Amino acid sequence: MAKPAARIVFLEAVLLVAAAAVLARSFWLQVVHHQVWVAKAANRRERDSELPARRGRIYDRNGQPLAVSQGQYRVKVSLNQVKDTAALRARLVALLGVPKPKVAEQFRGDYPYFHGPFGAEQVATLRGLHGVHLEVLFNREYPMQSLADRILGRLNQQGDSGIEGMEKALDTLLQGQPGRRHYLVDAKGRRLPAPGPPLTEPVAGQDVKLTLDNNLQGIAEAALRHGIETNHALGGDIVILDVHSGELLAVASWRPDGSTHAMVTTSSAIVEPNEPGSTSKLFTVAALLRSGADTTPVSGEGGRWMMTVGRGAPRKIEDVHPLHGMVTVGETVKYSSNIAISKFSLNLSPEQQYETIRDFGFGTAPGLGFPGEAPGKLRRPALWENRLLSQPSLGQGYEWEASAVQLAVGYAAIANNGVLMAPTLLREVRNEHGVVTWQHHPDTVRRAVPDSIAKHLFEYLRMTEGDGGTGSKAQLDRFPVPGKTGTAKVTTGGYRASYVGIFPADNPQAVVYVMIDRPHNGKIYGGDVAAPIVRQVLQQALLAPTSPLDRRWLMEAVPAVPAAAPAGAPVLAAVKRVAFPVIRSTKTFAPVAVPVVAGQMVREAVVALQRAGFQVRLVGHARVRSTAPSAGDSLSHGAVVTIYADSMP
Repeated sequence: MAKPAARIVFLEAVLLVAAAAVLARSFWLQVVHHQVWVAKAANRRERDSELPARRGRIYDRNGQPLAVSQGQYRVKVSLNQVKDTAALRARLVALLGVPKPKVAEQFRGDYPYFHGPFGAEQVATLRGLHGVHLEVLFNREYPMQSLADRILGRLNQQGDSGIEGMEKALDTLLQGQPGRRHYLVDAKGRRLPAPGPPLTEPVAGQDVKLTLDNNLQGIAEAALRHGIETNHALGGDIVILDVHSGELLAVASWRPDGSTHAMVTTSSAIVEPNEPGSTSKLFTVAALLRSGADTTPVSGEGGRWMMTVGRGAPRKIEDVHPLHGMVTVGETVKYSSNIAISKFSLNLSPEQQYETIRDFGFGTAPGLGFPGEAPGKLRRPALWENRLLSQPSLGQGYEWEASAVQLAVGYAAIANNGVLMAPTLLREVRNEHGVVTWQHHPDTVRRAVPDSIAKHLFEYLRMTEGDGGTGSKAQLDRFPVPGKTGTAKVTTGGYRASYVGIFPADNPQAVVYVMIDRPHNGKIYGGDVAAPIVRQVLQQALLAPTSPLDRRWLMEAVPAVPAAAPAGAPVLAAVKRVAFPVIRSTKTFAPVAVPVVAGQMVREAVVALQRAGFQVRLVGHARVRSTAPSAGDSLSHGAVVTIYADSMP
């Protein structure tokens, strides 16, 4: 047996090794891995949670809200912080509308929770109460209901990301930056709000103004729906475009439920290209003038022409309005002659015709940033199978495709002295403080044709106004609307009827394009189906209380033929014509800028706005986040300003 001294030494060595191991392990845990175990401990008793940021609002060009995110709330109660539970229970029943038995059931636990969600008005008096904690969430609302819904688009099911339309196109601007709040976790895993402010405050998304005018948009949508229903059509589009700025004032698209078209939830005017039909004739005429090609009048062939295209059977080309004798370029546009435009097109080289059509913006996407916007289809001459087939087809509006917006942009270039402007749906961006961070300025793409040629083209369009012209049904009583009809045959059967008008003729402001897809009510031609809708839209636009169209020229003197007057009575050379009622006040006020009230309490903001001369509409309570129209915008005396109160707790 080992001696006692040896055993003692052995035991001391073992204890020493064990102590060293304990010290090494302690050093490893408390020094080397200190942060790891601190984090694990904190993770068991603490949590961080994301605070949602308010999504930016979408307004029309006048500051009318089209899409807003309203704050809604869920209510949590920490009973250990509540002094008078009976009074709180009674208040919750009265304010939240929750049945008394359900409130009593929730109060049996330590942390009652009321899912709601509840509006800002319901929880307003609960803010700041001991033991009551408000959890905010945002709900996307569209105050104008279905107005411009195919342009606005929609969010995903979670409501935090855009998946269609401008909600998707502007998602990075609208989303904002979420904040973070710290929570404590009790032994049962329940979260308790930690005292103090959030770790990071959420930053609201930026607000945007679209170029759309809510009045014109409503007029266009109603006229389109009526036109489709009246003509038993499969759908249609309307586009109203500002000639000089490229701003889209209204874009309406509609496909009835059950339509065979796929484009029933987005704007077909932007994403769906079609063969344009006779509205394209003007671009081939532009190529003739731009290239200096032969424009000697051609035979109208009496409305029926068998065109030689090489080997095989000749191609039959017919006109709806048969023309006998020689037909000029202007008459080709006025009567929409397929025969004449086909003959004139062969005076061009393929490159001349292709390049001119391309320079009016066709074959490339408009650049709106709208999801799925169509570039259309315009093949290079090298891909044409037969020049003798393709050139007349392009002149008549076949073998190439364009969206409604592209056609409106092309005609706007003619009305704008030959200058092609970049179209846009976005007018302005403001940050969460109401400060403008971006503003649209007209952007020139290129000069499509010289000014002199644009004037010739415009004069050809004016020839369609009178008797015999294809655009006669688009004309207003006293104001001409030069434009062009289109009737494109669809390969699967039926026709697309269209009309594009420029208004007013003397000083063009806007282009109005209407397309009705496959009408089945006996009428199929653009002059019969689409042109009257252009007339209807313009009439209502001129009578609207507000409009982006400049209507001051309506007050100017217009020539008139006086009725028979008694002998010796003076003859008036002109009369004043007023197209809509004008209310005049004996006192005039200069436009007033909306004062900055963001950050103020509602009472202070209301007083400030009323002192500035505005009427006030209130949405919500507590602290003001923004106004519509925004601070800095100039409004007339007595205009209504909407206050949007802070929806954060």
